[in-house]
Amino acid sequence: MSLADGAPKQLGRYRVVKELGRGAMGVVYKAEDPSLGRMVAIKTILLAADPDGGDGNDDNQARFFQEAKAAGGLNHPNIITIYDLGMQGELAYMAMELLGGDELRTIMSSDRIALSAALEIAAQVADGLAAAHERGVVHRDIKPSNIMLLRGQHVKIMDFGIARLQVSNVKTQTGTRLGSPKYMSPEQIVGRDVDHRSDIYSLGVVLYEMVAGAAPFSAPDVTQLMYQIGSVTSRPPSVFNPAVPPMLDLIVAKALAKDSADRYQHAWEMAADLRTCRAALPVAPVVSDMGGDTVPTTTAKASVPGAARALKIDSVAAAPNLRQRAAEATGAAQLGLSISREYDAVPTLQRLKFAAAAKSHATTLRNYPAADTTVLRRAISALRKNPGMWILGASFFAAFVVAVAIALV
Repeated sequence: MSLADGAPKQLGRYRVVKELGRGAMGVVYKAEDPSLGRMVAIKTILLAADPDGGDGNDDNQARFFQEAKAAGGLNHPNIITIYDLGMQGELAYMAMELLGGDELRTIMSSDRIALSAALEIAAQVADGLAAAHERGVVHRDIKPSNIMLLRGQHVKIMDFGIARLQVSNVKTQTGTRLGSPKYMSPEQIVGRDVDHRSDIYSLGVVLYEMVAGAAPFSAPDVTQLMYQIGSVTSRPPSVFNPAVPPMLDLIVAKALAKDSADRYQHAWEMAADLRTCRAALPVAPVVSDMGGDTVPTTTAKASVPGAARALKIDSVAAAPNLRQRAAEATGAAQLGLSISREYDAVPTLQRLKFAAAAKSHATTLRNYPAADTTVLRRAISALRKNPGMWILGASFFAAFVVAVAIALV
């Protein structure tokens, strides 16, 4: 992508090389930092511009510098690094780390991601969010286009453009909603104040899409979508992907709870459960780098350019016991199991396994009664079914006794 007409050739000390992308309020450029001899990404925003009309300069400027204050103070391997901030006329710019990889949105649009890889991606996002939340920073716009996957499956959270410090001078009007409706939490859609648990909900939506191949809620218009987010309980992802284990159904349900008090209260808790679930997955084949054959492994290795191909997997062929796993996934509701506010993945999973095993054992006994292997048992069974056979049986027995008595005499 070359440098468009009218684009700045210099931003502060940075020499603009080419345009990388643009949105409603700004443009992102690739630029060179001559002082340190490195390439950076420059995010710009025209502070006088207001996509809703009117004079939004003060609000845009406050929000932009808030992003710098929020993201610039974070230092975590799963969060993009902010280097510098400046102004050039009415154009504000932010220099940040230039990432070489693919947006999660691009990878998800090409094919379903391997279950193991999806869990690791979500866990790394949760790690980054946990670090941000500890510093009082709420992202408020977690979605696949704001998650970059580098080679080797290393995750970076991007665009804290609408991130908000819990103690902030930037105030939104009642009913003002920032973010992407599809990934918004129930409290966001009604314009209430949000906290870090809203990010956990949004991550739950992203995780659902990765493992199910579909969004938890969809509607032809925004009004119906908002109604579903606020009032409708989503179906378990195992309905769409039978390879999803019961524990992952529970994790997703916990993250997508309507009431924020019923969700994970900390992102690191969600990360821990995701990694526990991932460790329990069966060995699954992934696409080989050398061709179309499959090789057994427990993780998907992104060792080819773009990372997308290495994350593809045929979920139907992933495990030989999919029918059993699908039965377990749907069996949770049949067994009457529910998620409580005191939910903890380990004891819940143990309870699920115990109940499922008990039900399976009862079914086995009912469908496969023990075989009668002796002649005596078969005879008794026949006599019980036909009482008239008792008379014939008694006659044969009497004749047998008489014959033995004569022989002995």
